[in-house]
Amino acid sequence: MRASAVSPMPGATFWVLAINAVALIGFACAPVAEEYPLAVVGILAFMFVHACLPACRIRMTAPLCPANIAQGYYWIQLVLVTLMVGYYGFTQGALPHLPSKGAINLAIVVHVVSYLSFCVAYQCMSRRTGGPGPGRESTPGTAYLIVPFAVLGVLGFLLAHGGLGGFVDYVSSPIEARLRAEEATTPQGAAGTFLKHFLGFAVVLAWSWWLGKAPRRKPAIVGVTAGVVLGLLVVNFNYNRGTMLGPIVALGAAFSVHAWRIPFKGVVLAGMLALSAAFVFGWYRSTDLDITELSAAAVAATWNAEGVVEFVQIYASGPQMTAYLIESLEDKFYYGKTLLPSLVYPIPVLGKPYRDISGPVIFNHLIYGDTDSIDQIIPLAGELYINFHLAGVVLGGMLLGSLLAWLHGKFLAAPSPVESYAWLMMALWTVFPGSLSVTSQIYVYSFWPIYVYFAARRFWSWNAAMAGHHDRRFA
Repeated sequence: MRASAVSPMPGATFWVLAINAVALIGFACAPVAEEYPLAVVGILAFMFVHACLPACRIRMTAPLCPANIAQGYYWIQLVLVTLMVGYYGFTQGALPHLPSKGAINLAIVVHVVSYLSFCVAYQCMSRRTGGPGPGRESTPGTAYLIVPFAVLGVLGFLLAHGGLGGFVDYVSSPIEARLRAEEATTPQGAAGTFLKHFLGFAVVLAWSWWLGKAPRRKPAIVGVTAGVVLGLLVVNFNYNRGTMLGPIVALGAAFSVHAWRIPFKGVVLAGMLALSAAFVFGWYRSTDLDITELSAAAVAATWNAEGVVEFVQIYASGPQMTAYLIESLEDKFYYGKTLLPSLVYPIPVLGKPYRDISGPVIFNHLIYGDTDSIDQIIPLAGELYINFHLAGVVLGGMLLGSLLAWLHGKFLAAPSPVESYAWLMMALWTVFPGSLSVTSQIYVYSFWPIYVYFAARRFWSWNAAMAGHHDRRFA
């Protein structure tokens, strides 16, 4: 079985358009829709893309793939958020006040332009080529990385948490996590931040090697994969929800391509459950409760319409976030001055001199009035706009679409589960959560196992090629 890169059958596209047509009607009938009529262009743009740009349509043959994840994220931002606005209005969140309607309308245009630019570039760059097909490890030497990766990961785990007891304390209480975040960074903590990611990748690498050797018995493969999921949740536990969710999504994508295809309905259901769990976990993270103090009643009390609407709008970078940024700056443009500082912002030494002019600091200063709190993510579309107006939004969207098309092609061509996992992880954090500094942070801190793996794979492939050339030369 191999995931194909071709567009899905017309029936799938019909259902996508039908669902969004229902959303369009639902918004038109909503009580708050008349206050923000321009919001409807988000739904119309999504329908236009899926009607006219075949490469951007949802792929039923590969439900978990970079292209589908990107379109799913944009659907939440342009369609689901629009529906919520129609019935509940814009949520204020951490903003001191909601921006004006004029600023919100401009932000809606900015987001739509960004999406259309992304999709046009993706359509142009997408290649209708499949990979060599799933199978066993293409480079035998990569299996030898399992043990050293595991050792490095365990060392990083211990350095990050100070031992098993420290990890238990961290898991048990959000207060402990907040206290650690306020502590000064130590060399041991910095080393642990880099090295701990090797443990999760070692688990996936071992699973990938085993999957290539294992007989095709579905119960065994499903059981082992479920164990790997639990293992990843433990070794990647973090109060940053994306750190835990990303590896699970990537593992599911690799499983779907190389073992058994997960049905599209199953992906949608799992996505809804994951978002629900992320919402509840976010509530728990904001409390002072110990894990032993949780109760079903307390969790059930978190489910209210206002809380869910705020969660979706904020984490999908609703237009009010971009609107507040644009309105607060009063047509001030930076002409590229924030882009490089935002990229290097997470790097400890290199980024420090440039942080005051970075997008995250500017955005959070506008919200809180100081630079001590940096907990709000500046939307990528908004940062591009305040630098180069709509031209920057178009160019940025096109660059992002081209990059995702390349990552999607690499994902489809991956010969082993671990490589599918790696390419999906990189694609996921390139698109979500739509921020230069967050994407840079993940690439700098979390992807070292991926970098080392591909470097070792290339070295062993080159070494094998040279050995073969030497044998042919002296045969």
